[in-house]
Amino acid sequence: MDTLARVMFLLLCHVTSIAKQIIFMARASRIAKLVQDLDDMAYNPKETTRKNLLIERAQGASRLGTAYAGTAAVTCLLWTIFPLLARLGGARVIFALWIPFDYYSWPEFLIVLLYTHYVTSLVGIANTTMDAFIATILGQCKTQLTILKMDFESLAERANERARQTGEQVGVAAAALLVRCIKHHHKICDTSREVQEIFGGAVLLQFGIGGWILCMAAYKIVGLSVASLEFVSMVMFLMCILTELFLYCYYGNEVAVEVSSLCKIFDTITEV
Repeated sequence: MDTLARVMFLLLCHVTSIAKQIIFMARASRIAKLVQDLDDMAYNPKETTRKNLLIERAQGASRLGTAYAGTAAVTCLLWTIFPLLARLGGARVIFALWIPFDYYSWPEFLIVLLYTHYVTSLVGIANTTMDAFIATILGQCKTQLTILKMDFESLAERANERARQTGEQVGVAAAALLVRCIKHHHKICDTSREVQEIFGGAVLLQFGIGGWILCMAAYKIVGLSVASLEFVSMVMFLMCILTELFLYCYYGNEVAVEVSSLCKIFDTITEV
């Protein structure tokens, strides 16, 4: 059962990674268009307060991608150190994958060890990077909803300011700004809808397999010594899986909260 658990960890991680890679390759043009649309004028306001929100979002996305991929890289490194220490201690090491030759001698063992490190690191970093990308797009939708809410809340003040600058009537200026807000809202809806259509299936698969991995990891971790290096590596692996699921829940909830807040403003404007 222990050997099966080790094999399933790698297999399931590969399945989710391959599923997302297929999505990224098959829908590359739609994803490229999704990224290009972030440069749209509606998404890049000139006001300083709005710009600062976008800068904070970009910096947060950079930190998220670096920290998340770094955690995966460290986990894979620990998975490489553990069999190396076991081999140095004289124990026989069996890797959780099929190798077409024996690796009893040191040269063959090191070749297999480096190969497994390369493959697991590649899968781990690819998985975390794709997750961070999807989460960043959701985070961008949340930020744009926040900006839109600020625009609605300051609509009267901005209409008066525009009327003073252009000589328009306040009603005309307010109508023009309202149309801009509505177009901005449509743009955000298009982006969020596209994210759902492109990545919805992959995210659903991620949650299904992620729950399976967590159950197997719980089975595995109860039999480990808390002071062992393998326990540390398993904890970090669990952190990666939990973070993977948490990102979609957190940023999805952030979007839902902003939408709810925006709906209240719409209701207030309608009543007025």
